[in-house]
Amino acid sequence: MRKILFLATLFLLGMTASAQRVTIPDLNAYSKLIPVDSLVFTVQYDVSIVEDTSYPDNLTKETMMLRVGETVSEFYSYTSFIADSVLRADVQAGASQLIMSEHLQQYGFGVISHRIYKHYPRGQLTLLDRIAMDNFVVEEPMPKIDWTIHPDTVIVCGYSCQKATAHLYGREYEAWFAPEIPRSDGPWKLHGLPGIILKAEDTQKHYRFIATGIEQSRTASLIEMPETSRKKVSRKELNRLHERFNADPQGYIKVNAPNVKLTVKDNMGNDIRKMSNPHNPIELN
Repeated sequence: MRKILFLATLFLLGMTASAQRVTIPDLNAYSKLIPVDSLVFTVQYDVSIVEDTSYPDNLTKETMMLRVGETVSEFYSYTSFIADSVLRADVQAGASQLIMSEHLQQYGFGVISHRIYKHYPRGQLTLLDRIAMDNFVVEEPMPKIDWTIHPDTVIVCGYSCQKATAHLYGREYEAWFAPEIPRSDGPWKLHGLPGIILKAEDTQKHYRFIATGIEQSRTASLIEMPETSRKKVSRKELNRLHERFNADPQGYIKVNAPNVKLTVKDNMGNDIRKMSNPHNPIELN
């Protein structure tokens, strides 16, 4: 994949780029956080994604965290978690735009843009996402997953895990849960088994989640949600917006973010008039 460079102005603050992704931070999101639960333990996952099905061996990788509270859990990118912490400190300290721009370039944001809260509000799933300068929220009932449990077992992170299979949003999943950790949760939107899910993948192997560590919270920590304005959309509406953005990021930004001037160049310094990203969404329906 050729190297892509982005040049932009956003109220004098730059945006970050990784490969062909554009992330425009929302500084308002760092001003106030809403506590939603107390952290109990954290599971870290290595996530592998086939973004372009024409090249199934070309994997995009991300480290994700499942932060589990008394009743609520939060699932989002570890890279974004670090960037959020740094930018929040910058905003609170009144750091200059130059310093914040340098931190944006240094830390960047994760490949996976959304953040998922299970059982917030109670019995609901809340998904926060951002496309260019637009903030979105999806609020829906927790998905009902009809799992079939099998006798097969495997060791993941030192825990004996049992196999389960199910269908969700157009994909067939194989998951491995640990009865020793009796929390009905897991990566992404997966849940509903008598134990935490430590490994899962769809049968096409386009999306794979493997736990690499589990850490008990030793200090008083909170699961928090950033308070900022968001447009409420349905799950399918958000998926269509991602499809539109990936098909033409420049066009999307031109229409939806008129305050951003975007210049895209290749590694030879030539302008790229139109770019696109491969799109293989985890939700097929």
